[in-house]
Amino acid sequence: FNPRQELEHILSTSPVVIFSKSYCPFSKKLKHLLKTEYHITPEPLIIELDDHENGKELQQHVGETTGRFTVPNFIVDGKSRGGADDILALHDNNELIDLFHQWSTGSAKIKKLGTEK
Repeated sequence: FNPRQELEHILSTSPVVIFSKSYCPFSKKLKHLLKTEYHITPEPLIIELDDHENGKELQQHVGETTGRFTVPNFIVDGKSRGGADDILALHDNNELIDLFHQWSTGSAKIKKLGTEK
């Protein structure tokens, strides 16, 4: 198993990736927020590290690469943009959409459900 190659493959698959663990309450909170409040195109790729055959090694490499060893790890355009608390705070302050557009540089789009923006 080569964690570097695996991470490169994952990041090449989608501009928006969430590294998560299926049982983690913070991961569940972030995934729920993004699914119920926003429409992201293309849809985020969710990697459940506890279900991944080499999840521990992959999580270690993701941490070494992004500086975030914990989950959830919200990646946009190959860079960690934070965990649940970070993204929830941006949502609560109505800053997530504007920052997401800056982060994605056009590779992905986000809009609040129920709005045209």
